[in-house]
Amino acid sequence: MSSPAALQSAAPGGWLARWTSLHTAWLLFAPPAVLVGLRAVLEWFNDRQNATPALPLLPISTPSGTFDLLWPVVAGLALLLAIGLLLRRLGWRRAMPLVGGLWLLLWLGGSALLLQRHLNERGLFLHDATAPDALPHLASTAPVAAQVLANQFKPPSLRGAGGTELVLQVPGLGAPQRLLIDDPRARQIRPGDALALQFSPGRFSGLFVTDWRVASATMPAPATASPR
Repeated sequence: MSSPAALQSAAPGGWLARWTSLHTAWLLFAPPAVLVGLRAVLEWFNDRQNATPALPLLPISTPSGTFDLLWPVVAGLALLLAIGLLLRRLGWRRAMPLVGGLWLLLWLGGSALLLQRHLNERGLFLHDATAPDALPHLASTAPVAAQVLANQFKPPSLRGAGGTELVLQVPGLGAPQRLLIDDPRARQIRPGDALALQFSPGRFSGLFVTDWRVASATMPAPATASPR
């Protein structure tokens, strides 16, 4: 049987000795609450701000193999396995500072990315930003004609309000681009139509569509009643 002195020497000291279940609850729930609260505040600012709406233009990435589709799952499983091995080797008490720090950095990093995206998309900044050197013609005042390759309706979800997702071929950009428009009029757009798009660069990176209209449509014009 171990002596009381040995048990006392093996007991954790410092702040770990004062760690309670209340601290664990704060560590588990406070970082996600910060991200949720920040998202609610930014949405409130978006509703009150009378700025030019900015629709992000995103390139479509085509998977080159099976690994491109499965790497997020593989990375997640590898992370869980590494944490499990760490807990088994060091024990919960000794590994808790590292696991808690990673958990905290995960949610604080997500909050920072959310704030960065909000500042990057604000229409207030878009017109004052300088055009990228590689794409000066896309940030000019003249509209750019883009061809619609495909369209798909996306219902609202927890990630967004949904809308009509268009696949566009934009002159000057090699890869097809993806544009999500939350406007009922966009449902009438069909593949083969040409859209006149107004572009502006983001505050930090990326291109955004600040205005769009159908330049030419492949749909037949609606029949009109003949005059009597």
